[in-house]
Order: sequence, then C-alpha cells, then structure tokens
Amino acid sequence: MFTTSAKSKNTFYYFWVVVSIFFMFGFRFIVKPFGGINELGITVLGTFFGVLIATIATGEVFWPSLLGMFSLVWGEFDTGSGILIAWFGNTSIQQIIWVMALAGAVADSGVFNLLVPKLLKFKFLNGHPLRLLFTLFMTIVAFTALFITPTLMIVLMFPLVDSIAEMCGVEKNSDLKRVMLLGTYLAAMGSYALPFRGIHLSSIAIISGIMAENGLQFDNAAYLITTLSILTILLVLYVIFIRYVWKIDLTPLKEFRFSKMNIREEDLKLNSRQKVLLGFMTVAIVYLLAGLFITDKGTVLFSYYSRIDNVWIWISVYAVLSILRTKEGEPFINGTKILQSKTMWGIITVAGLFTICGRAIASDAYGIKPAIMGVLAPVLGSNSWPILVIISVVLSATFTNITNGMPVSFTINAIAFPIACQMQKAGMVNATVLAAASILGAMCAFMTNGSIAYAPLLLEREEITTKFIWTKGLVTLGIFIVVACVICITFGFLLA
Repeated sequence: MFTTSAKSKNTFYYFWVVVSIFFMFGFRFIVKPFGGINELGITVLGTFFGVLIATIATGEVFWPSLLGMFSLVWGEFDTGSGILIAWFGNTSIQQIIWVMALAGAVADSGVFNLLVPKLLKFKFLNGHPLRLLFTLFMTIVAFTALFITPTLMIVLMFPLVDSIAEMCGVEKNSDLKRVMLLGTYLAAMGSYALPFRGIHLSSIAIISGIMAENGLQFDNAAYLITTLSILTILLVLYVIFIRYVWKIDLTPLKEFRFSKMNIREEDLKLNSRQKVLLGFMTVAIVYLLAGLFITDKGTVLFSYYSRIDNVWIWISVYAVLSILRTKEGEPFINGTKILQSKTMWGIITVAGLFTICGRAIASDAYGIKPAIMGVLAPVLGSNSWPILVIISVVLSATFTNITNGMPVSFTINAIAFPIACQMQKAGMVNATVLAAASILGAMCAFMTNGSIAYAPLLLEREEITTKFIWTKGLVTLGIFIVVACVICITFGFLLA
C-alpha cells in the first residue's frame, strides 16, 4: 500500500509527465507560427521544451527522449525511418555505444586500482605537499580522460585519499582533508577532456550536428587543447588557493612516504588480461589522437589513416578482443554481455533527440535560428564572442549546481552554437571552443546532491560540511567560471 509521501511523490511525477507530453504533442495546436518560425519549427520547439521539462522535473531521460522522437514523427517533422536514420546513423551516437562498452571492460578489470598508486612512488613527492596534491590531481585527470568514468574514479580514489590522510595524520574534521576530497572530485572532470570518449559525447553529437548544418566540422584539436588547459589551470589555482589564500596547514602531508602505505610491489603488477585490455584501449586512443596531426590530405599516410573513422577504430578493437581467448579457453571479453550491461541507453536516446532538434534549430528551414538571433543580437552586441562565452559558462555552471546540468547544456548548445557558427564562418572565432565552455560548465557540479549523478559521493562524506561547500566550495566554482571564461574567450580567437 502506498504511503502518503509516496502518493504525493507520484502525483508530482505524473503532473510533470502530463505537462511534458502536452508540450510534445499539443504545443503545435496551441501556438501558431510567429516571428518567422513555421509550423514544423513550432513542432520542434514543442518537442524540445517537452523533453527538457521532463528531464529536469522527473530526472528521467530515456522515455522523454523516445516520446520526443515519436512526437517529431507524429508531427510530420520527418518520417519514422528518417528519424531512426538521424538517430542511429549519427557517428557520434555510434561512438558512444562502443566507447562505453570498451571503457567498461577496461574499468572492470581493476587496472586503475594499480596504476594510480604506482605514480605516487616518485621520491620527488616526499616532503612536498604541493607537489603531492598537484601530482595526485593531474594523475586523476589523465586516467579519467583516457580510460575511466568520473564516478568509478571517485569511488576508487577516495579510499586512496583516506589512506594518504590517515598515514600523514590528517584529521577527518579538517579543511585539509576536505580540500583533498574536493580536489579529487574536480580532477575527475578529466573524463570530459577528450572529444572521442566519455558521457559528454552526447553533447558533442548535438554540437557536431549543428556545425554540420552550418557546413562546419567539429575541431577535435581545439576542444582537447581548450579542455586540458582549463582543467590544468583550474587545479593549479586550486592548489595555490589551498596554500596561499585559504592558508590551510599542509604540514601533515610532509610525512607522506609511499613505502608507508603498506602496498606490496607485487600488488601493483598488472596481470596479462589487464595489460591486453589497457594496451588495446591505448591503441584506439593513440590512433584518434594521431588524427589531430595527420591533416595533409595529399599524403599517402592520410589516405591510409582516413579509411577508419572514429567509430570503426573502437568497433575493430572490440571485435579483436572478442576473438581472443584466455589460457583457460574462455572468451577474453564477453562482447555481447558487455554491450548489454555498459551501454547507457538513456544517454543514447537523449543525445539522439537533442541532436535532431539541435540541427533543426540551427537550420534556416524552420525559422528558429533567425528568430533566436534576432532576439539575442541586441544582447550580444559587437563584442558577441566574449559575451556568448560568459553567458554559456555562467548559465551552465549555475544551473548544473541547482539541477542536473546535462539537459541545460543541451539547451545552451542549441541556442548558442548557431550563433557561434556564424561567427566562425565570418572568420572571427573557432566555434568548437564554445563546446568546452558549455560541457565543462555543465559538469562542474558539486554544490547540491542533485547537481550531477555522482555528487552524493562527495557531499555525503562526513568530512564535507555545508559550511565548507558554501564557502570554499563556492569560491572554487567561481575560480572555474573565471578560468573557463578567460581560456575560452582567448582560445576562441587564437584558434580561429
């Protein structure tokens, strides 16, 4: 039998379900074409708003996105087969599926339990708290960028931080322990640094679609350079604030010695399966990174390299791993099972829906882009790129700390990127840089439990107090906003 609170919760849930469905299927009947937006444009807006409301109000993304795509078919925006082609025919969507599977297999092997502690063995860390903190944070950035999800990295690294703190006599109820935990959490944002793996591929799929609609291509190199610069400078400033602004006593960390952590050398050795999985994952990543440098289309090297795109390198690696057998004759990986368990269909559906809507908003055919630009032109003025970046970063970072920022970032991308594309076509800026602003802004989330799925891992730690989050935590968010704005504005011009 339902309790009163359960009934109230269900009532609230179904209220927003009805509201979102009304927008998806009824908006086109209530709102007539206006401001140059035609009937199909109204259909797209109703679907867009309906799915956005559902994802924010209910916390669900799977069913709202499926219903959203059905509403586009029902509203005659496209045929059923056309929507499916736009969804599953999108290379970024395909990449999400295969990268999730391969990364999941590598992470499940336990390889990262061994690799991160290995990097703390260097003697230059002994007696130097700032070096220790920065090395720990940047190591986490590197491994989350290359191989692992932020959630799993935090789960693995918090016990390591606890071990370091206990060995050095860092008190639980101290700001030093708190900043160590928050720094580890921030460093896990490295998962969003690469443009060809990670949950943020859903945002990149939307952005790529909008850029393609404008005859432009997503610039992987610009995105990578910008995100790594933001994260590195953020962590440098964070460590500086710990020592010189907040003046937190780092003396206990001078006692750090890897030899005191009771980790045996044999416990840090990779087994054969871990080596193979890590090796294949590295091959795929190196192959994709090589594409940032192999750009001369007239060379034989480019001809061979371009035969395999960003999706098929993951599929081919996955296929080879499925072929291999262990010494005992067992499959090296259970390819079918991993695809079933590691593929996050919520992300795939929401990325598909917002990609389709984003391309429609970016198109001149439905009148939405001209209407948006007509409204925002007076706001942006002549210094439009700096203002566009600031608006994207501030809105993303603010809303994501109130409610999950992923849907909010989709909205910002759909509105801001058509404008950024026009600037790039005019030779002013590199529009891709704005992706770093909107994606990292939407992922810098730690102020509330609802800010992002893994925020409770930090906020429910007994060391993390409300006072700490709304003082030093709030300052940290401010540091991110300033760094992201300055880097994105600058790089947008420099990489044009």
